[in-house]
Amino acid sequence: MHATIHEWVQRFALDAPRAQRLWQLSGLHQQPPELKRALERGLALLAALLLGAGLIFWVAANWQTQTRAFKLGLLEGALLLSVLAALPWPRARTAALLLATLALGALLAFVGQTYQTGADPWQLFATWAGLALVWTLVARSDGLWAAWLLIAGLAIALWSSDTLLNPLANLLSWRSGRSWLTPLLWVVVFALPMALPRLGVVAPARIASRIAAAMALSAWVALGFWALLARDQPQMFMLNLALAAAVLAVSLARRPRDFVVLAMAVLALDVLVIAGLARVLVAHSRVEVGSALLLTVASAACVGLSGTWLYRLQSSEGAA
Repeated sequence: MHATIHEWVQRFALDAPRAQRLWQLSGLHQQPPELKRALERGLALLAALLLGAGLIFWVAANWQTQTRAFKLGLLEGALLLSVLAALPWPRARTAALLLATLALGALLAFVGQTYQTGADPWQLFATWAGLALVWTLVARSDGLWAAWLLIAGLAIALWSSDTLLNPLANLLSWRSGRSWLTPLLWVVVFALPMALPRLGVVAPARIASRIAAAMALSAWVALGFWALLARDQPQMFMLNLALAAAVLAVSLARRPRDFVVLAMAVLALDVLVIAGLARVLVAHSRVEVGSALLLTVASAACVGLSGTWLYRLQSSEGAA
């Protein structure tokens, strides 16, 4: 914008008073109205992350020198103080509850490590998400919902990997349903941030929506790869491909469009389409050099056309 004003001054040969007037009309000399508030909230969230990480690292570094009761009391105290600080301090409520979320995770990990409960890792994250949901609902914060979605997504990923990566689990027919249930669980993760404003739980959750879309699309790409290359299950591959296409359709239909989510959906579709083409070429072609060349050209065309389409779509929306 500064360069545009400078260009206008030179093009129309404006004198100093008129150039000053143009500068004042642009509003570039004024401080953005939300800058101070955004900086305060950002620094508070950063402080909460650093305090939570420092608490976890400090307990881990002094694991042998501290008593069990001291470590338990320290983590419980940090959790209690964080929750209590959020009550009378509205401006720092999100940061305080983020610190409480981290302290809760550290407390659950400490209990599981110390008392050897025998729980699977996904159960730790599921319990963490279930308990943190209480203040996440109360706080009505986009950032806190994003953190909660990360925890819930890790629980789903760990739960599903028990089947994906464990050969013995793949042989047990009663657990094979997880392979089909996992993609549908990621549908819930993706749809939740869009439902939150409609339910009156939070204002438009842009951060949470992008986090949820990134996790869901990454999971569908990974599951599609696994189904196509390791399990030879074309039906599972097509399901994940259809879910990624559905995200693209939903992102196109929403107003205003979030081009970050739209770009991630296009990238996921490109990866899955190229993987499917590679699988077909490997299965039905005998000419390795020709297949590799065809795959390279198709991949370049796919990515190039997708990028061009996204650029034109964003340009047309910006012009409107």
